[in-house]
Amino acid sequence: MPQPPTVLHARVVTGAGGGPDKTILRSAAPIDLRRYRLAAAYLHPKGDHGIETLRATAARFGMQIHTIPERGPIDARSLRMTLDLCKRLHVKIWHAHDYKTDVMGRLLRKRHLMKLVTTMHGFTRETWRTRFYASLANHALRGYDHVVCVSPQLVRYAAEHGVHPDKISHIPNAIDLGECKRKQTRASAKQKLELDSNEHAIGVVSRFSPEKGVDRAIRLFADLCEQRPFVRLHLIGDGPQRQQLEALARSLGVFDSIHWWGWQNNPSEITEAMDTLLLTSYTEGLPNVVLEAMAIGLPVVATGVGALPEVLRGGEAGVLLREDPSDWLEQMLPVIDQPLYRERLLCSARVNVERHHDFSMRMNHMADVYDKVLGVNRQTQESASKAGASLREAA
Repeated sequence: MPQPPTVLHARVVTGAGGGPDKTILRSAAPIDLRRYRLAAAYLHPKGDHGIETLRATAARFGMQIHTIPERGPIDARSLRMTLDLCKRLHVKIWHAHDYKTDVMGRLLRKRHLMKLVTTMHGFTRETWRTRFYASLANHALRGYDHVVCVSPQLVRYAAEHGVHPDKISHIPNAIDLGECKRKQTRASAKQKLELDSNEHAIGVVSRFSPEKGVDRAIRLFADLCEQRPFVRLHLIGDGPQRQQLEALARSLGVFDSIHWWGWQNNPSEITEAMDTLLLTSYTEGLPNVVLEAMAIGLPVVATGVGALPEVLRGGEAGVLLREDPSDWLEQMLPVIDQPLYRERLLCSARVNVERHHDFSMRMNHMADVYDKVLGVNRQTQESASKAGASLREAA
């Protein structure tokens, strides 16, 4: 019996990665292994110990992971190692997940024949390096066999940059609803973390970088403190803006009212203690943390970027912040003050995440994309298989 085609997920990371890695490393478990065999190639800075966290996650979900250390942003040696890996695994589909691996896919295909698929997770252009890769990736996308976008905004972006509509699919992020369950009550979680049971805890789970707009969350919190002194802000994450954000909090007089948790490998232990999840990004694709919050009964307040207007059903399943931050205080107060309003948001959120963001459903859609780029007619295969079985029974 022939081996199923191998799909190699390719990703460049620093530290323990981020939201896309939750999707990549969990992909092997729900996919039909008779259809595709999955593996992952992670390029990372040499000596970066965060890759060990990703190794552990991959092992937990049965994903075969190959790690490739890089000595700099442009490392010919790592490119050769990745090419050798593609040949050794007989990779049929290269599945890129960021600007750099978009470009790598085009380069590697010249030496190893394979189909190219990429998932566009979102935008970031915070450094000259990411801006440079973004410009190269925009050109590279036009040579890809299929582009998967996690939000309608990214669908439009791909089309505007020359990708044919027939080669674009909108497949939103998803979560394992069996895994994303509340493991403790909010009261128990607060007690475990030694938080005041009377505080309204607002959680921000984010990388501290410009496009995430964490400074806007701190400014909103400063306004809230004047109206509702029992509110506390919990910042879960880290990044290049850490010192700037701390300075801003001090200048606004709220530094001591903020809990700076730093980067967390398992933030759910903290988010289960929160009363509201706040996301103030300037740009997003579809953050997994929002889906996870909706699944565990945590109200979401977020800017209307990426796929969030659709996920939050235009404001029925969560609060969509208006463009003008001066309106945000008015929008936040009902979430804090009105329990019935919160419950209405949560009911709609749970229904939406169950119907449209189940991980197994997402992986079925991804397998259909792989079928399309390889020219596999699954219905014909299944019909032939049934016919063969019938003939064997008759014999």
